[in-house]
Amino acid sequence: MKTIYKKLLFLLLFMPICVLAQGTLSGTVLDSKSNQPIPGVNVVIQGSTMGTQTDFDGKYNLPTLKKGDKIIFSYLGYSSQIISFTNQVTLNISLVEDANLLQEVVVQVGYGSVRKKDATGAVDLVSAKDFNKGAIVGVEGLLSGRAAGVVVTSSGTPGNDPVIRIRGGSSLLASNDPLIVIDGLPIDGGLSAINPNDIESFSILKDASATAIYGNRGSNGVILITTKRGSKKEMQVSFNTFTTLNTLAKKIDVYSADEYRTLINEKAPLKANLLGNSKTDWQNEIFSDSYTSDINLSVMGNLFDKVPSRLTIGNTDNSGVLNTSNFKRSTASIALNPSFLDDHLKLNITGNYSYTFRQIADEGAIGSAISYDPTQSVYNPTSIFNGYTEWFNSGQPKGTSNPVSLLKDKRNVANQFRFFGNINIDYKFHFLPELKAVINAGMDKQDGDGSLTINPLSRSGYNNNPNLPTNQIGSYSNTWYHNKNENLNAQLNYTKAIGKWNVDLLAGYEYQQFDWQNYYSGNKKLFGLGVNEEAKEDVYTDPGNNLQAFFGRLNLGFNDKYLMTFNFRRDGSTRVSPVNKWANFPGVAFAWKMKEESFLRDSKTFSDLKLRLSYGETGQQNLGTSLAWIKKYSTSKNNYYQFGNEFVVISKPDGYNESLKWERSAKYNAGLDFGFIDNRLKGSIDGYFSKTTDLFANTKLGALQNLGVYGPTNIGSLESKGIDFGLNYDAVQKDNFTLGINYNFTYNKTKITALATDNDPQGGVGLGAFVQTHTIGLSPFSFRVYEQVYTPEGRPIEGVFVDRNGDGKIDSSDQYNYHKPQADITMGLMFNGTLYKNWDYSMAWRASLGNYVYDDVNAGRAFLGTINDTFNQTINNSPIDYSNTSFIAASKQSDYYIKNASFLKLDNITIGYNFKSVFQTDKYSLRLYGGVQNVLTITDYKGIDPEVFNNGIDGTIFPRARMFMLGVNANF
Repeated sequence: MKTIYKKLLFLLLFMPICVLAQGTLSGTVLDSKSNQPIPGVNVVIQGSTMGTQTDFDGKYNLPTLKKGDKIIFSYLGYSSQIISFTNQVTLNISLVEDANLLQEVVVQVGYGSVRKKDATGAVDLVSAKDFNKGAIVGVEGLLSGRAAGVVVTSSGTPGNDPVIRIRGGSSLLASNDPLIVIDGLPIDGGLSAINPNDIESFSILKDASATAIYGNRGSNGVILITTKRGSKKEMQVSFNTFTTLNTLAKKIDVYSADEYRTLINEKAPLKANLLGNSKTDWQNEIFSDSYTSDINLSVMGNLFDKVPSRLTIGNTDNSGVLNTSNFKRSTASIALNPSFLDDHLKLNITGNYSYTFRQIADEGAIGSAISYDPTQSVYNPTSIFNGYTEWFNSGQPKGTSNPVSLLKDKRNVANQFRFFGNINIDYKFHFLPELKAVINAGMDKQDGDGSLTINPLSRSGYNNNPNLPTNQIGSYSNTWYHNKNENLNAQLNYTKAIGKWNVDLLAGYEYQQFDWQNYYSGNKKLFGLGVNEEAKEDVYTDPGNNLQAFFGRLNLGFNDKYLMTFNFRRDGSTRVSPVNKWANFPGVAFAWKMKEESFLRDSKTFSDLKLRLSYGETGQQNLGTSLAWIKKYSTSKNNYYQFGNEFVVISKPDGYNESLKWERSAKYNAGLDFGFIDNRLKGSIDGYFSKTTDLFANTKLGALQNLGVYGPTNIGSLESKGIDFGLNYDAVQKDNFTLGINYNFTYNKTKITALATDNDPQGGVGLGAFVQTHTIGLSPFSFRVYEQVYTPEGRPIEGVFVDRNGDGKIDSSDQYNYHKPQADITMGLMFNGTLYKNWDYSMAWRASLGNYVYDDVNAGRAFLGTINDTFNQTINNSPIDYSNTSFIAASKQSDYYIKNASFLKLDNITIGYNFKSVFQTDKYSLRLYGGVQNVLTITDYKGIDPEVFNNGIDGTIFPRARMFMLGVNANF
């Protein structure tokens, strides 16, 4: 008993000592270089939830410490320090910048950014080191093939915008284009006016948990483009220029002049007298080698020692391989990134101006070059059509036009002046450093004009109007447009570490207004002769489109292992009826950083392992018109109704739908991020499923319903599912040789699950020259054709198809669904690195598997009925496929013309040499480089190019040039 009393007495005596041993520690945390205080530093007792943060002056006060406690000082971008408490009263700390942390990958997300390792959604980052190299004249060229699930299809036409699809798109009638946001400004319009040299990175938001915060514009994914910023370093000048020789990679195989003479003498001997004496390769006449030049100069540095700045000017001149096609672009961009009030107030100001000029060649000349008689000469001195050979019967031109005349006797030009820019104000409150306010104000203004002039002496300028004093009147028309997009969004962002919890809360409001106005003059030469004088011009002012939204996001992190993201947006648009104007779009995501668990923390196998799960809902409001729900009338200036001696302008009601509402997509995603060998090998794999409902569709309306026969409705649904896989491997890292490998793989399948049936018992809608359909259970634009019957030798038998339903006759019920335009699998592969003695190299491949095209080049030309044109009493050349079929008439709905267009492309090879040894300093550099673009295509498809973007219909596409490049890059 005495022993117990003694122990209790000892404890009572010792307790005051323990209490007295608890202390309070205070001090200041400074930057080791600048010796300036750092606000917001986490000061935490290791192993507990006790802690605080430094105030605006970098001061902290941490009470109830016990001797031996470990105190952790941590701040993003700095190496953490751990100090043992030994009853100090004051302790000042200097934190050192951590080079590895400063280089940590940061990705842009909706209205903010996040470290890549903390991202919960399916977000890909494509930065400068990942860009395609070579002769890149358009922004899309940097991105093509570089990200899983992202398919970029570029046109050969200079200045044309690309087609970009993320995970296949999610609509039938509305746009499938992703939302493009540049420096916080959602833009309206294409990318061709933007200088690719201004681009710093792309962040691609693919799943709905990431895109839900963009609401009614997020269904097709979002691409966030960040342009290059100013620099705090000394002034530096960069100069980059390249020149390319552009050549025709492939031509359509048609009959030569001698082969054609033999063909006409055999198949149409009565027209042999129409044959000429020439040997003209019409494709050679319209295609020729051309040149592209690209020059860019940028100046970057700390203006007045206070304002990080960047100024870039550029000029691109890109002539196409089709004669008379040309695209010119002049650009200037500026970025100012000053900060004030000890970095509590930050400004990011960007401005981009561009002028583009396009001379648009008549691409109908390509089809004419395939068909025009090769025995005719280009010119005929007796021709009334400006000296060009043309078919002329019964007092008027007939048949195929001279392809050279189509190019030379037309001048179609367009000018565009575009300015877009954004001001970003980021203010961190002095009294509460965890809270900041962000305001973005931006504008995208596009003004353009154009004119089409047709030579009055040309066939195209010939006019048979009996009211005209002459038939050779020509044509002149002009257009202009003014488009404006204004955007404002404001947000509050609260970020705080509370023990083991990290909280990031965002709330904001966005306003965006689109306005469009355009003008078309008609043929002014006809107006000058008093014909249709009232139709002289047509000015159309669109009432515009207004978007407004309230949005928010909550990011929660616990113990740097478990991450949650909640997104919400309430979105409104004037594109749909006020009854359904507002809609809600939620999103949620979870991530588990398994590598931080005790059972993997010391793993020598994994350097990173993170599981991601997400769900979100997005919408679609881009129906192509802002008036689909309004009762309206269209007035014609060319048609009149006579009442006595008066002529009254005719107006007719247009279809409308006051119940029109959003397309909605619900999307699920499961992903795994992984890393091996200290992240030298890293990648991700994602599985996704998406269902779009309330699809926009033009459907038949009931009698007297909504003032129209066809009209926009919400009916039908669409499903997409697939797998994305991306891999980056720093395979070799040696002084004299490095090798980096980037590979991505995507499997995607899209099918229609419900649709307006119209009169099709299978629930289909006919499309594309009656060979395509939207049908339940199939991919959009699937081909619907007859099954061709062949001889034992493999030749198609004309007009003989399989009686698939066995009813003894061939009719539309025997048609079947045969393949689709969309690829099952797409892949991208890039190799880059350095070689011995300052050589560098890059090689980029792309593959597409399971995509089919309808070969309309042959279906519309390779038969006797067009070779011997009895309607126009002329003759035409043909693709040599006629020798394989001997078809007399067109057989367009035969599955013979559905061709496998899978391909493997070597997009570019680039090699360069850096003259480092000349300057003996890193401040100056000079690099010479050369390469080839569109190097190689491996495919079974016999057409000019298996990569088509017209929903799988291969007509006469503008061929993509093979480009041989030489360039210089200098920094000083």
